[in-house]
Amino acid sequence: MKFLLDLLFRVLQLFTEPYFLLFLAVVIIAMLKRKGKRKNLRKGIGTAVVLIIIFIGNGFLGKLISGYLQKSYINTSELKSSASQNPVIVVLGGGIVDINNTEKLHTMSYSRIVTTYQLYYEFKKNNTPCKIVISGKGRGHTSEAELFSENLKKMGVSDSDIIKEDKSMNTYENAKYSSKIIKNLAPSSIYLVTSGFHMKRSVALFHTFGLNPVPQASDFIDTEITIFPNSYNAAFTFVMLKEVLGIWQVQLYNSLGLNK
Repeated sequence: MKFLLDLLFRVLQLFTEPYFLLFLAVVIIAMLKRKGKRKNLRKGIGTAVVLIIIFIGNGFLGKLISGYLQKSYINTSELKSSASQNPVIVVLGGGIVDINNTEKLHTMSYSRIVTTYQLYYEFKKNNTPCKIVISGKGRGHTSEAELFSENLKKMGVSDSDIIKEDKSMNTYENAKYSSKIIKNLAPSSIYLVTSGFHMKRSVALFHTFGLNPVPQASDFIDTEITIFPNSYNAAFTFVMLKEVLGIWQVQLYNSLGLNK
């Protein structure tokens, strides 16, 4: 059953891709024309596609989704370090890019590194022992966990305070594999660092594995309402649409008991 649902959600993800929607519309219109269907129906489909592109490209839909995904985490960055005696910071990987056979962290990863270091620094400043769990293998030869670790050590984080979870390939596995490590550490509190748009799904998955992390959003994305559609709005809107679909998938799988 899980395999079929995974396949279904992969198909649904296609409908968050702008080029796929355009391709689908062209195919449908061409088929209707070939079968001699009414011209008004073809015009209606074409008009609907244009309206969807405008609605997505002018930033209105993105603005709505941005609020749904991120507004709960805007004011969660204030840290009360005195309230934690044995904290663990878990930071999720943000992807790897390969340029001329040189692997580097995706740009969104650096905000996560900075936020992680800020948290770590606050704890160390108050003489509070703190561990950092870096979660992510990624799709490169070098794991995201290793690249994150190298950057954090350059910033002054002790190697003994870093734990690398370098098996996970997605957010579900981030939560699954990290939760085992974190439970063995028996922390007083857990701070979860990832991007704002990614936080709602991440928190839900950590809840699935019995953890209740404190969200620490490292960055936020939004669209800008414009008269004319533009690629910036479209790109971020489709990124957030995929995230909403991912949240629905988590909720469905949790209700069916398929996530553990």
